[in-house]
Amino acid sequence: MVSVSKLLLALPLFATALASDLSIVPISGTSMGAVQLADGNTRLYYQDSTTGAINAVVVSNVFTTGQSQGVSLLVPQDEVRKPTPVAVSLIAATGLEFVQLHVFFFSPENILSEYHWNETIGLFQGGASCVTCITNEGFVGVAGSDMLYAMANNATSPPTLRVGFVSAGSPGTISEAVNTGNGWSIASLTT
Repeated sequence: MVSVSKLLLALPLFATALASDLSIVPISGTSMGAVQLADGNTRLYYQDSTTGAINAVVVSNVFTTGQSQGVSLLVPQDEVRKPTPVAVSLIAATGLEFVQLHVFFFSPENILSEYHWNETIGLFQGGASCVTCITNEGFVGVAGSDMLYAMANNATSPPTLRVGFVSAGSPGTISEAVNTGNGWSIASLTT
């Protein structure tokens, strides 16, 4: 008969054998944001803790039933503050398709920045050449602040995007950049 203590000693070997059979996707990040479609299809965006770049992960469903479809570079490290918060918003059409996906972060100069995917173009746009991105508005965040959120309201026409952060222009409160389809505007939280 095998004693309980001998079984407990063998447990780490059993766990190591199980772990080696799994296909773990190596990810080491400092911050992340995600969105999910109605069918469970998920997009994760995280800042790589080694390079400082923002990577995209496509997952076919919730982790218990889905799997990674791949990891790819979205935002090059020279466009991203290290560390930066990451916020994501999704504008979805009826059904399972998404129309726009927005990834927000801070640049090394603390400029509120964006990469976005639009169904009419079919690829991500971002950086200094993106004339529709919030990056070109020049909204400056407080250096080192990790406060950042993003929301999209699909019920309005056109959809409304909201991005909250601590602005260098009003460092004692939260400011919000809003786009209702006519470009970006900014306001601070008031009573």
